Formats: sequence, C-alpha cells, structure tokens
Amino acid sequence: MIYEVECWSRWLLHTRFRGPHGKEALDFLAAIRDRVLDRAQLRPGDYVLDVGSGDGLLAFGALHRVGPSGLVVVDDISQDVLDECARVALTAGVVNRMKFVRNSATSLSDVPDGSIDAVLTRSVLMYVQDKQAAAAEFRRVLRPGGRISLFEPISRIKVDRHRFGINPGPIAELAERVEAAFRLAQLPETDSMLDYDERDLLRLFGEAGFSRLDLELHIKSRCDRRDSQWFDAMLSRQANPRLPSLQEAITSALTADEAAAYIAYYRQAVATVGVTTREAFVYLSGNMGS
Repeated sequence: MIYEVECWSRWLLHTRFRGPHGKEALDFLAAIRDRVLDRAQLRPGDYVLDVGSGDGLLAFGALHRVGPSGLVVVDDISQDVLDECARVALTAGVVNRMKFVRNSATSLSDVPDGSIDAVLTRSVLMYVQDKQAAAAEFRRVLRPGGRISLFEPISRIKVDRHRFGINPGPIAELAERVEAAFRLAQLPETDSMLDYDERDLLRLFGEAGFSRLDLELHIKSRCDRRDSQWFDAMLSRQANPRLPSLQEAITSALTADEAAAYIAYYRQAVATVGVTTREAFVYLSGNMGS
C-alpha cells in the first residue's frame, strides 16, 4: 500500500502533464475546478474539505470563495502531495487559512463529525475500492445542510475497444496479445476505476443519506489524425501508475519482429485513419437536507 501511494504521488507531481497535450489538459482541469466549485455553492465563512486533494486544484480555488473567515481542509493519502500543497500555501501566504490532514477517503479520522459545510472531490472515487464507505464518511463529516460536489470519470466507456479506436485488421492477433497485457494489470470486473458508472454513484450517495442529488453526464467522442510525434509520446505515456506504458506492454507481449510490425501499422493508421477517442465523466452534487 505504501509503495502504491508513493507511485501515485510521483506520477501526480512529476509525470501527469508531460507530453504534447499538457496545456490542453491543464485548461480542461481549470474548467472542472470551476464547475465543481460552482455546484458546491460555497459561501464566505464555509469550512470546506477537499478529499484526495492531489495538487490542490480544488482546495486553492475554494480559498477565494470562502474568504478570510473560511477554512479549507486539504486531505490526501500521500504525505508528499500534502507537503507540496503546504509549500505552495506558505509561499502564497494562505497557510493560516488551510489545514492539512493525511487520511484515506474511506476513513477521514482527522475530520470531526459535523464539522464541514462542503466536501469536494475530483477524480478520487475512481481509486477507491469501497465507494460506499467513502460516501458514508462524506456524510459523517458534514453539518446539517452540508453539500457534496464531485467530479468523476466514467472509464467503462473505454473498455473493450480497439487501441486508438482503430481496427487492427492484419495485426489483430498481435493487438489482442498487447491488450491482454493491459487487462492483466487492470481487470475490468474488479478494478476500482472500471467497476462503476453514473447510476452506481447516484445509488451510493442516495443510500448514504444525501438528498436532492443532481448528476450531469458528459460523453464526448472525436476522431483526429495524429502525427509521428504524437504516436511516439503515446508509446511512452503511462496513463496511470497501475498500467504499463504501451511500449512496455508491446515489449512484454511481442517478439522484436512482431513489435516492429505492430508499431508500423499503428504509426501509419493514426496518421491516415485517425484516432477515435471517447470519454465520459460526471458532475454529482447534493446535500443532506437541513
């Protein structure tokens, strides 16, 4: 467990936004931040808990909305991530308006019952195996009338699709072996990133006692041609610490000649056929009633 947390923190702080589309990803995150904060209906003086804060995107954004009389509690399971957030807060002169606690989403032991006005998360429940326990903890720490505002990817939409959305045609057997290497690392039936959808989230938080739940589901699909520079970046990219890079999966599953054929096929296909991407995500908000 400790090793996995360290892997995630290194990826989060140093790896995630490398590559040709780093700025595009950061712009997307800024839009997520604003939408999550808007749906939380934050007010001056609110006490806010950012669960699984990561680099503090939501936490630092919330500071401006709760004002000098509010408090933002920054929670993460990684001490390295918390230390970095604290360093940023100290440099920005806002450390006295923040509190830093190290807890998992399923055991917020450093947060007292009924002490929080709003719980925020961004892409957190996808890493939590026991999502029901997390929903119960969110409810426990909230005051009467407290709110939740969450953003979560729905990764099931990407399961059982061809690599890059391209039919492998003559290299189908090689492609299946490469995809098998990914499935071994992330079983769709049991992996926390893949074992839920938007209906599950509504059910879990409804059962936890939240009322007036509101969920927005966004699904996007696009096809674009890509050049060799993009393809090379995708070969080395690690989508998350649990998965190998595409190059690592190819090397583990194929011989050198087979790997050359696989790479040549897809390098040409992304430039001529184009890459089809699909993604889905939800915004979920709600409250406990007064």
